[in-house]
This record gives sequence, C-alpha cells and structure tokens, in this order.
Amino acid sequence: MMRARAGQRGVAIITALLVVMLAASIAAFLLAQQSQALTRTERAGERAQAALYAAPTLDWARSALFQLQQATPRVDLTQPWAQGLNAIPIDGAIASGMLRDEGGLFNLNNLVKLGVKSPPDIEIFQRLLTQLKLNPDLAFAVVDWIDSDDETSGSGGAESSVYLSLPNPYRAANQNLVQVEELQRVRGFDAATINRLRPFVTALPARTLINVNTAPQEVLAAIFPKLSGDQIAALAKQRLAKPFADRAAFGEYLAKIPAPPVDDLVDTGSSFFLVYIAIGNAGSQMRQSALLQRAPATAAGAGGVASKWPSIIWVRTD
Repeated sequence: MMRARAGQRGVAIITALLVVMLAASIAAFLLAQQSQALTRTERAGERAQAALYAAPTLDWARSALFQLQQATPRVDLTQPWAQGLNAIPIDGAIASGMLRDEGGLFNLNNLVKLGVKSPPDIEIFQRLLTQLKLNPDLAFAVVDWIDSDDETSGSGGAESSVYLSLPNPYRAANQNLVQVEELQRVRGFDAATINRLRPFVTALPARTLINVNTAPQEVLAAIFPKLSGDQIAALAKQRLAKPFADRAAFGEYLAKIPAPPVDDLVDTGSSFFLVYIAIGNAGSQMRQSALLQRAPATAAGAGGVASKWPSIIWVRTD
C-alpha cells in the first residue's frame, strides 16, 4: 500500500509538472503573438506616417518640373531635375527622390495609332528588342494586346482567343497600357523580360515623340539603325556638352553625320516624368512612384498654361 501511494504521488507530481509546462508554453506563445501583433501595429503606424511624408516629397518633384516648364520647353540631363533629391530629414524620417524623363523612352502605346498598328513604331520596337537580345516578335503580342480588333498581327501575336484558352482565362485589354507592369499579362512576357526592357520603355496616356536629349543609347540606336555604335556614343556625348535646343538644332547635327531626318519621331522636350520616392521612418521603409505630366512651356505668365503645376496621372505604393 505504501508503494502504491508513493506511485500515485509520483504520478500526481509528474502531472502537475506537465500542467505547469503546458501553461508556461501557452503563456509564452500568447506573449510571442502579442509581441508580433504590437510589432505589426507599430510598423503599420510607421508606414502610415511615412505615407504622410511622401506627399511633400512628391511636391518637391512637381516643383522641380514647374520651374522647368516656366524656364524652357527643352528637357535635358544637365538641368536641375535630373540631379535628384538627396536624402533629407523630415520630422525624424529620411526622404529621397529622383525623376526620370519618360519622354526619352519608347512609348509602348505608340505601337497603335488611331486604333491600328503603326509599322514605323513596330520596327523601332523590334530593333530595340533585338538589341536587348529579346524576341522581336514580342512587338506583335503588345500590338494585339492594345489594338481594338481581334486579328492576330503577326508571328508572336495573340488576341483574346489565346488568352481565353489559358487555365485562368481572360481577354486582351484592347486599350492602351497604363503601366509597363501590365506586360505580365501579355503573351511571351515574364518578369525577367520585363526587367530587361523596363529601363528603355514606358506606357504613356498620349502618343509621344522620343526626346533625343535624354533617350538611352539603346533607344537612339533603335531610332537610327544606320548610325554606328561610335556615332550613337558621340551623339550622347554631344548632348551633355551642348543639349539640343530644338528639333532644328538636332536636324543640323544629323545633317553633319549625315543621317536621315526623323522629325516625326523625335523631339527635344518632354511632358511626362516618373518620380521615385523612398521614405525611411524608424524601422520601416516605404517606396512610391508616380507619373507626372508637366504643362507645355508655351504660355508663361499669370493664368497661362505654364503657370499650372504638373498634374499627377497615377501614384503607386510598392
């Protein structure tokens, strides 16, 4: 009997220890969950605060473009907007930003003009794709995604019939791209392809000419296929030393090379800019991008077009 009672006491002690251990584990788990919830709440608060700081940083970009449009219709890489916004403190947060001239990039929406494909723009885009070691037939896939008909444009093209046959079916947009990232839904494009293409293309709400003062050399080479690599490099060097004031000045430069005129393809000014914003606040960071459109610098003065601040086309938080 004494041995039995001793055994029962041992079982009771072990049971009590197990209960204590279980309670301690539950308490530790609950504390960890509470700590994570508090951390998430704190991070959400920091991001919300950072979002408030993004607004004045965006205003910096709009101010830079406002000053530019009042000064000159020309846009080039020697102007203050191209220098970016160095990291500055805002109430304990750190804000930085940079502007990119979208007018210097190939506008994917140019592939379709008045509802039908534009052969000259398709050829430029195909040459750009070839330079980047991408399939030039991707140009037809983009054309079919944008145009309003249901006829396949060429090899590599795809209309709604192709997309409707996918496991998760959808239709071709049959309208202009709003952002380059929409290419993820276009046949033949994946993340690697888009990342390769992203520094050289854009998606703008209006048909645009390419700004030769800011265009990457790859885009220039796509526009001027008869120019050698050395001539393209010389053109890029020339515009930094002496930016082209207007299309007439650029035409004079082409005549000296010589090169065929392309007045219907290029310009020396731009209307659209992409602003990148980064806000660091305590332990969190927020990134934001926005497409801005500046007014043309053709009606300066009170009440004139150039007196209006650049408009915001869209804003995206990453």
